[in-house]
Amino acid sequence: MIVLDKTNLIPYLREHYPAFDTSGQVAVSAIGDDAEDSQGLINYLFRARNDRESIIIKQARANMRLDDDVESTDASYCPPQDRNYSEYLTIKLRRAITPDYVPQVYYADRENHVFLMEDVSYLKPGRSQLAHNVMIDGLAERVAEFLADIHFYTTEFYLETGEFRELGRRFVSTGMRAIMENWLFLRDTPTHKCPPLTQHFLPYIFADDIVVQSHILRHKYMNTTEAFIHSDIHTSNIFASGSELKVIDMEYTFAGPVAYDLGYFLASLVSQYCSAAFRPFPSEKERTGFKQYLLASIYSLVDCYQKRFAAHWNDEAKAVYRACPGFRDAFLAEIVPDTAGYAAMPMFTLCVSSFGFTQEFEVIEDETLKLHALQLHCSLGRRFLMNRERIRTPQDMVETILEGERAYLNCIR
Repeated sequence: MIVLDKTNLIPYLREHYPAFDTSGQVAVSAIGDDAEDSQGLINYLFRARNDRESIIIKQARANMRLDDDVESTDASYCPPQDRNYSEYLTIKLRRAITPDYVPQVYYADRENHVFLMEDVSYLKPGRSQLAHNVMIDGLAERVAEFLADIHFYTTEFYLETGEFRELGRRFVSTGMRAIMENWLFLRDTPTHKCPPLTQHFLPYIFADDIVVQSHILRHKYMNTTEAFIHSDIHTSNIFASGSELKVIDMEYTFAGPVAYDLGYFLASLVSQYCSAAFRPFPSEKERTGFKQYLLASIYSLVDCYQKRFAAHWNDEAKAVYRACPGFRDAFLAEIVPDTAGYAAMPMFTLCVSSFGFTQEFEVIEDETLKLHALQLHCSLGRRFLMNRERIRTPQDMVETILEGERAYLNCIR
């Protein structure tokens, strides 16, 4: 296997992808070496840029590329290298469904676990923008549209049953799923240590009632095959401007519960809200405006998803399902409490992950304020998890956040 680096990348492209012009000056860089938003990066990424175009080269290796000082050799956290080719195929599939939201892929090299794709760095990562108080127009609505389209068109509501089952068999992703099943739901990270700032969170996060409910959701995650899910969709995997949005990093794809994707993205919006409650703003008016934007985004994420999925159902579901709108309504209603529960999983894990806190928390320089933001985040995770059956509407999501914030602020005053 060829191990790519900045010195051999151009010869590799000349041999494997001559469509990319290397006859003139080509700039090669390794992504993640100094990126401000590279937390949890597990693959080796390079950018090659000539006078006319820029492409991304992604390689999977036997080890996980996390940070230079955190590289796991534990078998359960070293995913299979064939994840790379599966990701290439899933991007192609999703692009066929939602071409506006998915980058192009150009070439796959199964022998060396490499694929080439469109460089979307002309857009900015969603997490970085939000962490610097940029309100991305229509962010939640566009993510909801992306998820509703991908989910619906890969469900058995739309596909012939045989096609649906074959899709699930083709993308089992056992090795990748094990990372989420153990790291996210069980917070089982034997090779990593909790950050000192949040060491005291551990008894809270591993309380018996939280552990039991985490197991219940893990079981549902492992055994529900509703649709093709991204399984790692958060604001770092969204590149966006006010008019364009691209979704990346699809290597965890498999047939799973649709609420998981909604919950995972919801969690990354809630983390921004918790940070905004404590990080510095030029004025309290601007803080309030940004928090209101996030609450509106959280509402829209769920509301727009339900409406778009229902519209697809009405127009294109198989006749047996179109004839039963009550089932449609029941299915979409049950997504909401599950979304809240699944959101809690990354909210807990983020607080005790040795990969470092995500950017929205790291921008808070004052350690006391950072701790408050993380404690609020963790306490909201508990509310989402333990009260999820009472969260039945998008407005309930918003009210849960506001009630949790009020309770936390009252405790620290």
